[in-house]
Amino acid sequence: MSHLTLPRLERTGSHTRLIVDEKPFLCVGGELHNSSSSDRKYMSPIWDKLATAGINSVIAPVSWEQVEPWEGQFDFSIVDGLVADARSAGVRLVIIWFGAFKNASSTYAPSWVRADRERFPRADRGAKPMKTPFSYPGSMPRPSLSVFSRNLFEADRTAYTAFMMHVARIDPDHTVIMVQVENEVGLLGAGRDRSAVAEAVWNAPVPEALIAAVSSAPESFDPEFVRVLAANPDRSMSWADHFSDYNPTADETFMAWGFATFVGGLAAAGKEILPLPAYANAWLGPQRGQDLPGQYPSGGPTARMIPVWRAAAPALDFVAPDIYVPDSAEVMRQYASALNPLFIPEARFRAGDAFLAIGGFGGFGYHAFGVEEAREGNQFSTACRIITSLTTEIVDAQGDNRIFGFALDQDEDCVSADVSGTVITVRNARKLLENMLLDVGVRVPPAPELPGETVAATHGPTPADGRPFGLVLAINPSEFIVVGQGAQVDFHKQGADVELDSVRELVLTDTGVREGRYLNGDERLEILSDRYISAVRVRLLITPSK
Repeated sequence: MSHLTLPRLERTGSHTRLIVDEKPFLCVGGELHNSSSSDRKYMSPIWDKLATAGINSVIAPVSWEQVEPWEGQFDFSIVDGLVADARSAGVRLVIIWFGAFKNASSTYAPSWVRADRERFPRADRGAKPMKTPFSYPGSMPRPSLSVFSRNLFEADRTAYTAFMMHVARIDPDHTVIMVQVENEVGLLGAGRDRSAVAEAVWNAPVPEALIAAVSSAPESFDPEFVRVLAANPDRSMSWADHFSDYNPTADETFMAWGFATFVGGLAAAGKEILPLPAYANAWLGPQRGQDLPGQYPSGGPTARMIPVWRAAAPALDFVAPDIYVPDSAEVMRQYASALNPLFIPEARFRAGDAFLAIGGFGGFGYHAFGVEEAREGNQFSTACRIITSLTTEIVDAQGDNRIFGFALDQDEDCVSADVSGTVITVRNARKLLENMLLDVGVRVPPAPELPGETVAATHGPTPADGRPFGLVLAINPSEFIVVGQGAQVDFHKQGADVELDSVRELVLTDTGVREGRYLNGDERLEILSDRYISAVRVRLLITPSK
């Protein structure tokens, strides 16, 4: 196997792109429900459905408990089925390793691990644990192993590297393009683990690598954390020496170092065998109702812990947000940077957010959770089809900053951006049309129901994305591709008069896009339909202002 043909991330300047089969690849699709991939027969009709769903990638879990039910005895038949069936369906796989930690608990660790509390100690939340999400009075406890257990790390690493070795052996075509290591790690119920193994680390010196990272980029870390470390430069001092017994920022940073070291260690060991891109995903925090570490998973790769994770886990290529909060744009802004390219492994079925992530923040992936429950012909599938059809144009434009993505919230009248020297303004097309027609005494009928678009997300069915959304990319200074739904787009250039010279419809086909109708007259009142996702090629006539 040649590593030159492996899927990889390429960084050029501030832009990162994913390369698969030596071509740019925008990873758009969905993540399976947690249990779907554990049974090949259950998945059989789902693969048939996904093959025609317009997506190009599926995120699927593989669990430690299933592949190593007894210590040292591995059964990777479920992995064989996943890879073979994804290849037959024509989609790529991103595999999640459900190892010691999944959603801040350890329910996917094998029984032989969870049963041996002496060898694999549990996390200790202290005398007064916090109320945690998804719990209720009288509920059975969810196991949480201590991330500071060396025995746990070695056992998880043994299983993970065996899994990676198996993938390397059975997947010469690289159906598997990336790996997510663990899932939404962190500690719920307390800001800090107080088990004996954790206390031993708390009373040991703050890691040199963390001190060095804080010294080199203090602006990236919490100001109070930086101040405390700077005030006591003695590098033999422990966490306990530096910080009080209850300090939420110190507690979260301590746990972040523990989890990042654990997850990064697995990633490093896996890459020695099969150097696929590897990442960790985040349960977001703080967020509404989850203000303190422990109410959300303390130590996970939240936005403010990214510098800690980067220092502790250099083998991870990036950390990724799972987005279920309303303000998705702010989350994307927090995670997208030159050092951390944007990839969204879990989110709602929101077509606008896919365009926003890829067009607005240079992202290379967006996945809706529960993809197997999407209805045929749904809006999100259409978004995936057109994004993949324009991959070359989009990725090239990302690299040159020639692209603008948008999703207008209800209270936003318009949004503007400068793309290749042209100011592009996007407005709500339906509101504009209503106002223009009212000017001539015509009342617009009620907005149409969006067709075929009740799909499933984590908390039940969700409707189509009714926001005006899409992207605009510049082919050259006077030619643009505009994709999306429900948006009116205007172009302006300082010192020049700009008008539409031509608008050509782009029609989605089985092999890509082709040019269709010339749009003029009434059809120019809405460049993008408010009933379905559409695409056009716009040419401008630019003349000097008089």
